Amino acid sequence: MSEDFLKAGPLQLIGVGVLGLAVPLVFPGLRPQFAALLKAGAKLALEAEFDADDALAERLVDVAVKALLNVSAHDSEKDICHRSEATVNRFVAAASASAARRGWDQRDVAQRYHKRLVKLDHAISRTHPRARVPQRTALEHASKLLRKHHVVAERRLAEAPRAKLAHAGAKPDQAQSPRTGIHA
Repeated sequence: MSEDFLKAGPLQLIGVGVLGLAVPLVFPGLRPQFAALLKAGAKLALEAEFDADDALAERLVDVAVKALLNVSAHDSEKDICHRSEATVNRFVAAASASAARRGWDQRDVAQRYHKRLVKLDHAISRTHPRARVPQRTALEHASKLLRKHHVVAERRLAEAPRAKLAHAGAKPDQAQSPRTGIHA
């Protein structure tokens, strides 16, 4: 049923939208139920979007960890480090592009990017104890590289509200604290 609705033409979607606006006006007694229905629909849509974002982040992390674990005992330490660096660089590029595509504004993009870096760091920490020696080398090198990106991501996250304020012409002392929501 939902697939059929999504395949509907623009006129059918406009008709549903007009009907959605007209029902509360024609039947005022249905306004509370209609409002509850809209609220539930919005909650479901947001929940689905967050679940999709988490699934995407998990997939990116899984691919990166598998690539880091795909080393041979015959590889030199230099080769292992080059491979892990290439893997981290691919992950960072994919995480940055994914965050930029799905983010609503600069701050949201920075938060999504940081979230992906944290997920990879956590996955590396979980995988490290059960890894073989060459795999540990790759994971340790990746972790070192990731720490550099963590600093950049945290700096981006801290600067995002300032950049937003600079564009809006607001003064920094009127800003809201990003973590607490308390006005300074």
